[in-house]
Amino acid sequence: MDIDLPSGSNSSTEDSIFGGRIDLYEAYWLYVDGVRFVGPVLEQSSATADDTDRSPLARHYNHFYEKKEKHKEKCADLPGTLPKYKDYFEEPRGNVRKVPRKTLEELGIKWKETDDPIWLPPEYELPEVWEEDLTTLDTAELRDLVRELRAENEKLRGERDELKNKLAKVGNSLSNFLDSRGKSKSQKTGDEDKPTHICGKCGASFDSKAAKNGHSAHCDRSNSTPKELEDLANELPELNDQQAEEGHGNASAEEELENLNHLLKGSL
Repeated sequence: MDIDLPSGSNSSTEDSIFGGRIDLYEAYWLYVDGVRFVGPVLEQSSATADDTDRSPLARHYNHFYEKKEKHKEKCADLPGTLPKYKDYFEEPRGNVRKVPRKTLEELGIKWKETDDPIWLPPEYELPEVWEEDLTTLDTAELRDLVRELRAENEKLRGERDELKNKLAKVGNSLSNFLDSRGKSKSQKTGDEDKPTHICGKCGASFDSKAAKNGHSAHCDRSNSTPKELEDLANELPELNDQQAEEGHGNASAEEELENLNHLLKGSL
């Protein structure tokens, strides 16, 4: 967890108020940057600085912070200040690297162009927020965890059931709509003298009253208009995206409805 501090002699012929590199300032510098790096990550996590018993991230932060405060006291009697020391030498001594701007952005660490760079040993890695060992949790914490997992599971089940209902609704409506259009076309090109029996719920047409009655017993959808189908389809943008990926983007409106119908039947 600790930072390997650079070693070296303080003797130098450099003409400055510091008389060369000072080990205490070098250590202070790195511990300050450790706090600047770990602190914002801890703040964004679900842990706090008080969770040292089960959060490696919290332990790292507290270690760096305590070291920083101790070195702050030790450096109080040294010439100059840490900011002046940093301005003069520009970067710490030893095997350290500047944390890339991209890394800071990915971690959500706010950083301005005018801010000092954050320097850390290249081998340093952020620890996990929480320990994976559940044996460290007491009974109350385990119960809380179980409740959270159950609540999340119920939420996912609810979202799944809602999506299945939407899929079923769109599938039934689309099948009824296509069925009614197909029968209407066949009636126009066939024997127009045959009596037409139309379902009052979905608008499907049948050649006989018995066929219509048999259909009506299972029909649970009112007339499906193209506008209603469009509204239902808009509730499922993922299906539209999947159609486009499968190369149906240039299909006619009728072909798109047929493709969507086949897709829905495969999803239910």
